[in-house]
Amino acid sequence: MSDSDDLLGKADAFLQRYHPSTKPGADEVPVLTEVVTDSMPPPTTAGGPATEPLATSPLDELEQKVRKSVLDALGPNLVKSLEEPLRTMIDERLRRALGAVADQVKADIEAHVRDAVARAVTQEISRLRGPSRGKRP
Repeated sequence: MSDSDDLLGKADAFLQRYHPSTKPGADEVPVLTEVVTDSMPPPTTAGGPATEPLATSPLDELEQKVRKSVLDALGPNLVKSLEEPLRTMIDERLRRALGAVADQVKADIEAHVRDAVARAVTQEISRLRGPSRGKRP
């Protein structure tokens, strides 16, 4: 037997002394290295309801408690941590979009004013060059 096999054998024997069974008992919570064989309800499809109601085993209750406590703990912090970056991003994009709209409106107004002034000048020149009223041909 090689040294690595001997070392692994000793480690297995040591672990068996403190945890003789590889299967968790009914009141134990399995660790990440153990395989859980409880029948889990099938996952729900997008938009579809679950086909079976959730079981109320101790493991399911623990999962629900952990999920609720994690969500309760993260909820306020998540809002705080996302609110400022989102607000900054939205403000910047709105500023750029409004700047572009303002530039376009300014250009449109200038074009309309130029056209109106040009028409007014043309009309006034035509009126002034027209035949005088008091003179006879």
